Amino acid sequence: MEIPIPTYNALGRNIPIGGGGFFRLYPYRLSRSLIENYIKVTGQPYSFYFHPWEIDDKQPRIPDISLKSRFRHYLNINRMEARIRYLLSDFSWNTMSHVYQLDGSSHDSRTKNKAAKSARYVSLG
Repeated sequence: MEIPIPTYNALGRNIPIGGGGFFRLYPYRLSRSLIENYIKVTGQPYSFYFHPWEIDDKQPRIPDISLKSRFRHYLNINRMEARIRYLLSDFSWNTMSHVYQLDGSSHDSRTKNKAAKSARYVSLG
């Protein structure tokens, strides 16, 4: 099963909100707002990704790379761990297998049990 990286549609454009470089680029409040709106508008589960190197602000710097590469790789890397901590506390999380019902459970997305339903809305991939 392929699980798409979430995007938020605004003004006819898909805005990346699933993690990685855009999560480091956007102010955290904007990311949180976009994620909240995505969940509210789409009713779909939200998944988030990041690369392990994105939380290592002490990683060796690669010399002589282009300004574009330096910007994309190192932008706000010193803030990433804190942002992930905020993300973990601001939302409820579960595994991909649970959220996408890959664990053999038969969770009905139309359930009246709001606690069970909301527990499926976000996942950490």
